Amino acid sequence: MSQRANNPIKSSETTLEILEAVVDAGDAGVTEIADRLDRNKATVHHHLSTLAERGYLVNEDGRYRPSMRFFEIGQEVVQRRDVYATGIDPLRSLAEETGEVANLMIEEEGKGVYVAIETGEDAVRLDTTVGTTQHLHTCALGKAILAHTPEERREQIYRRRGLPAETPNTVTDRDRLEAELEEIRDRGIAFDGEERATHIRCVAAPITTEDGDVLGAVSVTGPISRMTDDRIRDRLADRVENTATIISINTTYR
Repeated sequence: MSQRANNPIKSSETTLEILEAVVDAGDAGVTEIADRLDRNKATVHHHLSTLAERGYLVNEDGRYRPSMRFFEIGQEVVQRRDVYATGIDPLRSLAEETGEVANLMIEEEGKGVYVAIETGEDAVRLDTTVGTTQHLHTCALGKAILAHTPEERREQIYRRRGLPAETPNTVTDRDRLEAELEEIRDRGIAFDGEERATHIRCVAAPITTEDGDVLGAVSVTGPISRMTDDRIRDRLADRVENTATIISINTTYR
């Protein structure tokens, strides 16, 4: 879990603050960013110009927007993760076999990060994309990860991230969540029933090392009209668990 630097460099903090403001705005001019951050216009202009020169922002007639450099960096970061390199082909097969959305998630900084998403022929359009972050307790992927995360680390995550509700079905009670995580450890599969998004269900399995350390999780997601209890039990759960096992083995012996 990251901690704030003891002696943060102010110029770096300013650059990142300005960069994040541009990302939040989508595109913005010097005056907008200066007013938003209550900073000197000349200082803001200097940082924006430097970021544009370095290729992180694009200057279009005095308005700055994020460049595709971020996408390039993100792709590089993801592709260097062993679990992505060994998981993308099995994930694609899972999506093709089920016809639904297949997801690969890792934990970073106490939240779940989608590092790969593959879609089958019947897949519904969801609001998640590669790079989307999610509270771990709100989805089957995250609960599969939490269930195999050491208790001390889970406590750190709860303290830092809390247990906010995404829908009326989200489990926000710590004791109830811990009881569910124990069940997940026993059966090897995690579920969510409209806990992250209404009308959507998900079944997930953890990706672990030989020593039991959790590397991430894989899931199948679909509309409740198709994700029935019978289909999950008879057709999807084993496929998801088998995919997680394949990724675990491939990662171990990569």
